[in-house]
Amino acid sequence: MREHLPVTKAHKIILLVVATPLILIAMISAVWALDQWRTNDGVARNVTVAGVEVGGNSPSELDAQLQALAKELPSTEVQIQSGATTMTTTAGELGLSMNVAATAQDVNDIGRVDPLPTRPIRWLKSLFGGRSAEVTLSVDSEQLTPALIALQGDRRTLPVEPNIAATEESVTLVAGSPGTEVTINDVVRALPQSLSDLSKPITITVEPTVTDPLVTDAAVQTLVDQANAVTAGPVTLNAGGTKIEVEGKAFRPAFALTITDSTPKLTMKPEAVSLILESKNPSKPNPTNVRFDIIDGVPTPVGGEDAQVCCTAEAPQKIVDGLLAGQTTIDLPTRVETAQQGRDWAAGLGVKEVIGSFTTNHKCCESRVTNIHKISDIVRGTLIPPGATFSVNDTVGRRTTAKGFVEGGVIQDGEFATDIGGGVSQFATTTFNAAFFGGLNIPAYKAHSKYISRYPFGREATLAYPSVDLKIRNETPYGVVIWPTYTNTSVTVSMWSTPFAKGEQTAQNPTSGCGKVTTERTRTFVDGHTEKDKFNANYDCD
Repeated sequence: MREHLPVTKAHKIILLVVATPLILIAMISAVWALDQWRTNDGVARNVTVAGVEVGGNSPSELDAQLQALAKELPSTEVQIQSGATTMTTTAGELGLSMNVAATAQDVNDIGRVDPLPTRPIRWLKSLFGGRSAEVTLSVDSEQLTPALIALQGDRRTLPVEPNIAATEESVTLVAGSPGTEVTINDVVRALPQSLSDLSKPITITVEPTVTDPLVTDAAVQTLVDQANAVTAGPVTLNAGGTKIEVEGKAFRPAFALTITDSTPKLTMKPEAVSLILESKNPSKPNPTNVRFDIIDGVPTPVGGEDAQVCCTAEAPQKIVDGLLAGQTTIDLPTRVETAQQGRDWAAGLGVKEVIGSFTTNHKCCESRVTNIHKISDIVRGTLIPPGATFSVNDTVGRRTTAKGFVEGGVIQDGEFATDIGGGVSQFATTTFNAAFFGGLNIPAYKAHSKYISRYPFGREATLAYPSVDLKIRNETPYGVVIWPTYTNTSVTVSMWSTPFAKGEQTAQNPTSGCGKVTTERTRTFVDGHTEKDKFNANYDCD
């Protein structure tokens, strides 16, 4: 038989204490559930984003509010603090924007992603303190990078790669240096993922990134040591069987450094090596094109044979490869230069008599006389085919000591001076006048800046490689051969061909020896008609 115990007052109190919280929880849960039902798919109650109330809003209402916030963000001030420097800009200029979709998701997750038992309690708390979501940011890296570069200005320094300085004395290292800059990675790492208040500046604190050069000084120094070592002694160049010896140090100024895929490599400047090859002239045509010789007073074609000519475009790299391999003898690639015209062709061009000749005089035994004789020897026998143009600079090339030229008097910048090849302008003046009286076209010439009495007034030409040239164009149906001769006190240039036109000076404006001089030439052709042309000289008046 079960005994019923009486319910005391204490028992009632205990039951009340236990039951009351449960009743409250049940009531809170019921009210929360009702609120959840009423809000359905809208935003939970008492939710703000970046300080803006969005609680209870429908998805469309929330989207409209977020879009409005997105329009405000670009004007938000951004302060980038780097050391003692503060760089100020805006979110829009840096390419910062609001990720509307991510922000909306964060807003909608409030009250829905917490553990289910805790949701009513968190909802209750929100009635007194509210709940907040933050603006999620997006970064446009393509806009951020140039914006950072512009913002830093001269505070941004790029790394300087090491390089070399090369003279005949030695090849030396030019040390590299690191760069410093605030990079996109620096900013992105320090950038807050979200913002709670768009009215306040976004502050980013970063340390500038130190960027090292791609190549170390030590790596370049190894190449520098190698360059000096391989050019310490003589080097023999073999071009088509012709061998010449060159001091290794002559190649040092041609060295250059290239960096590819962070790897330094020694190369050689092609133009510098070309000058070395030209000055040494390791392989000459044999000859390539037909020339003429005057044999017993009869113009006779000579040469006109193919030849092995130095060098191909690969020659500079062949030299550096050979030097770096420790070779003291380097085989250079040659090319076959085919004769454009042969002797039989030249024999039919009608080169048979002198059509124009001129002589200028000079003092004996000066250094400039050596240069006059040298350029005469080089040009002698040159053929100008019909329709072709003769260029002194193209035919002779740079006047160098290796070719036998010496220092002589020149006019530079209106002043008398000395230079290698000085005096060749007398050859140019003599050639100009031979063509003038031979009735040939002279498309390119330039008179001296100062009148020199040994030359015909207003009818002369100077030379300066490669810019100032004398050119003669053969517009006759016959070949023209240039034939210079000389004595110790004169030089004569004769043009051999078949008579086609005869030139004579028919007018010249009077001057006092300076200023612009215009000389008129009248050409009388073999068919009887005449043509006039004019030549100008401008002499300094000082």
